[in-house]
Amino acid sequence: MGTYLNSITPYTLYKSECLSAYFVDKTLMLRELFPYVSAGNRHICITRPRRFGKTIMANMISSFFQKIPDSGDGKNT
Repeated sequence: MGTYLNSITPYTLYKSECLSAYFVDKTLMLRELFPYVSAGNRHICITRPRRFGKTIMANMISSFFQKIPDSGDGKNT
């Protein structure tokens, strides 16, 4: 079952992963995606071996590109 953009689920899942004790920041991957997104590509395939963080990376990408209103509390979480 797919997860769609503009859903709170990827944001919630990624936020909980960021707060875990062992978290590897892969946000530099977004820089690699910008040329593809700006070119109008609708589908991006992320391939990695098992247990390599594909779901976390997909939640990060979805959290970054989704349109959820800011809470306005001044916290960047």
